[in-house]
Amino acid sequence: MRHAGRSPQKGRCGRRRRRSAQADMVCSVNGYASDMSRNFTFGPPSPEQAELHAIAERAFADGLAALMPGKPFAGVHHAASESLARQGLHSYRRGHFGHSVGHSVFSEQWPFISADSDVVIEAGMVLAFEIPLYIDGLASFNLEDQFLITANGPLPMNRLPRSLATFG
Repeated sequence: MRHAGRSPQKGRCGRRRRRSAQADMVCSVNGYASDMSRNFTFGPPSPEQAELHAIAERAFADGLAALMPGKPFAGVHHAASESLARQGLHSYRRGHFGHSVGHSVFSEQWPFISADSDVVIEAGMVLAFEIPLYIDGLASFNLEDQFLITANGPLPMNRLPRSLATFG
């Protein structure tokens, strides 16, 4: 974060590096935990930061479309991974794109939305779905929301926009 009285850091090319922040938020209500993340820049995002977040938003939408009852978690992981690869992140690898939530704000809970998971998505599950993208020197973004799985698909448990927010 930028501190008052200090000049912004400059990258290797001498260009001003734009700061970003990720807010990973949890709360507990009546013993049940939640999990979500949003992303911010201080000042306008660089074109590269804006594109990275747009990639996360598109991969989020693609993975979310696969988060349907009767489908395996592995299919959601595949949809998100394929979306990232189609958008140019060919070497991106992630162990999981989400997890169950409920009784702990301190740890992610099984089952995980992972490539090798044969767990089938069921109505009534509460899951956190996320697309984390950490690029050294550019941004640490994690787009994450919690969903109740219904017979018709995922129902978001908050109304916050998923777009990149800017301060200043």
